[in-house]
Amino acid sequence: MRVLALLEGDHTGAITVAALRERGVKAPAQAVYTLQLAGYAIDRVSCTDPGGHKTLGYRLATVPEPDRPAGLHEVGGDIAPDATDAGAVRSATPTSPLPKQS
Repeated sequence: MRVLALLEGDHTGAITVAALRERGVKAPAQAVYTLQLAGYAIDRVSCTDPGGHKTLGYRLATVPEPDRPAGLHEVGGDIAPDATDAGAVRSATPTSPLPKQS
């Protein structure tokens, strides 16, 4: 989608609605809304145009990586133990039967 490419390529902090229209986006708000429905986090921000007027702009939101306990990684959207940790768990498992208690 064109708006996503423009937002990802923006290095000024935000793209104004007018700038999106100048770059060929006929309905900027609709395009941004469609991206939000697709799961993209987009911030609405106040911008100042070259004439000094306040105007609306958009930017991709920076979403921090969720905190994960050490030894976990993401597998297909789920959190799973690292392979190295699984080996450590297996090595700690007793290999001989426990003595019978009386």
